[in-house]
Amino acid sequence: MQLTSVHARLFRNIVDSGAVAIEPDVTCFVGKNESGKTALLSALYRFNPVYPEDTFEVGKHYPRWRLVRDRKVTDLDTVRPISCVFELSDGDLKAVEEVLGAGVLTGRTFQMSVNYEGRSSVTLDIDEAAACRNVLDDEGAPQALRDEVAGLMDLDDMADKAASLQPEDDAQFTVEQAQAVAATARARLAGKGNAWGRAVQILTDRLPKFFYFGDYQTLPGRINLQELGGGDQPGATGLQTARALLRLADTHQGALTEEDFEERKAELEAVSNQLTEEVFEYWTQNPDLSVEIDIDKTTQNTHNGQTAVARYLDVRVKDRRHGFTNNFGQRSSGFQWFFSFLAAFSEFEDYPHGVVVLLDEPALTLHGKAQADFLRFIEERLAPHAQVIYTTHSPFMVDVAHLDRVRIVEDRGPTEGAVVTDEALAVTGDSLFPLEAALGYDIAQSLFVGPDNLLVEGTSDFTYLTLLSEHLKELGRTHLDTRWRILPAGGATNIPAFVALVGRALQVTVLIDGSPAGVTKLKNLADRGVLSKKRLLLTDMFTDGIAPSDIEDLFSPGDYLKLYNAAFGTHLKVAELNGADRIISRITRATGQQFTDHGRPAEILLRQRTTLLAGLSETTLSRFERLFEAINATLS
Repeated sequence: MQLTSVHARLFRNIVDSGAVAIEPDVTCFVGKNESGKTALLSALYRFNPVYPEDTFEVGKHYPRWRLVRDRKVTDLDTVRPISCVFELSDGDLKAVEEVLGAGVLTGRTFQMSVNYEGRSSVTLDIDEAAACRNVLDDEGAPQALRDEVAGLMDLDDMADKAASLQPEDDAQFTVEQAQAVAATARARLAGKGNAWGRAVQILTDRLPKFFYFGDYQTLPGRINLQELGGGDQPGATGLQTARALLRLADTHQGALTEEDFEERKAELEAVSNQLTEEVFEYWTQNPDLSVEIDIDKTTQNTHNGQTAVARYLDVRVKDRRHGFTNNFGQRSSGFQWFFSFLAAFSEFEDYPHGVVVLLDEPALTLHGKAQADFLRFIEERLAPHAQVIYTTHSPFMVDVAHLDRVRIVEDRGPTEGAVVTDEALAVTGDSLFPLEAALGYDIAQSLFVGPDNLLVEGTSDFTYLTLLSEHLKELGRTHLDTRWRILPAGGATNIPAFVALVGRALQVTVLIDGSPAGVTKLKNLADRGVLSKKRLLLTDMFTDGIAPSDIEDLFSPGDYLKLYNAAFGTHLKVAELNGADRIISRITRATGQQFTDHGRPAEILLRQRTTLLAGLSETTLSRFERLFEAINATLS
């Protein structure tokens, strides 16, 4: 079962978050402090928490500024602060089919809401008649018995009817056959009133658990072995992290405390090597560190005298750079957090029925590069086994290669409360800062990676060029050379300044639209030798006569209207666009409203690229192909 959408209402500073799409692997909530990120994560956690005592409470969680007013008009316990939509897996379908038979589930969507009282409400499409037919078919009921219960669309009613039948001697079925149908129907219901209720029970039992991690319990550097045998839930205590650590190293307490010296030493060294390999695959800050596990013995009095007993497990870190070892608890807080996190999360790799891992501002104590290591850990180790949802306001925790995973959280005041949008390329203001900073960091890094930089105006240009290049490559056609780094400058007016600063030091090719604003300054820079004239490319050169043009004009009108209509929920047709100038101008005339939101159609192409790219016309593909040929021709 996979979480596909969440919707929070009337929880802390959330009035109505709107439906929030959740990615099958990793979803990132970005926003300012106090924007509502933690509130959304907290509401989601309480949908099906790993610790049952973590429930909704009106007094703690209902928006305070509405509490008195809303209490007068409704029973607040019935308010549903969280609703989740899941896509059923083949295993879920099979689990229902094994009990109720084939054809009972008529869809793959399971939606559940939970109210403040803890009661759930479910939407699930069920064919009750199919469940009845399956019982009759499985019991081989004769037609005469089927006729007696015909029209009853409920397993419980059918069972009652079958159980009450007293056939005449000349009837075409026996009382035993009727009783068998009744018994089978009731067995499948297992106390539920109908097939819908039974299917809901089966699927509810298969819901993934939700684990919330904020201030995670750090692994102790010195562990009392007598306390290590408990059974806390994952993430509950530091000792549970220690148990997870031993499982990660594929060992156990008994092996580490073996009396024979050689066997004990061999196991400790094997564990140390395994942990070093696991940890430093994802911790690249100091490759000269290694993990060492050791046993500290104490003496205790016995009737035979004093005996040495293994009492403590010491986790130590060896620093080969400086030639010493020290206790794990004396290392940096960032290293402790990362190490503990890796150990504990190994618990989730094989969790039954799946898990949704919720991380509130993870890795804040880590250096920016270490945060990138942590993102790689999520991507490679955690996401293949669990859906991951995390919040951040750190640009280093935003993966610019996956902006489609980002959801922006904004608090719009008491009336609207915190809301969530997935239109990452269309949002402006402080809420977008982590994305802008992440892109800026990626650009800054690229300036030192290689000389071949393609400078474009904004993120929508970046999106179009990247996606079309990938698509043409898959088709075996001309695409952007892999040496190019595409750099969004944040607007046409920024490009001349950027070129003036780095143009002489780096090989920069500029792609700009045909608007006069930036073109004149760039031509002046080319005249002065700051920018090679052959490296100044205008979209006008590839739009078949549309001049001045925008990047959008490389699409055929029909192709671009597909993106526009999908982005804005409109139904514009090519026949409604008058003129032969820029597509943006034609849309403005057709709608009567100035069109400036270039990001949303690009966002649609990014999110629906599988279907939309496949439907692009030859006109669009050939225009982008000619553009890529021209760009590649400017390479040194």
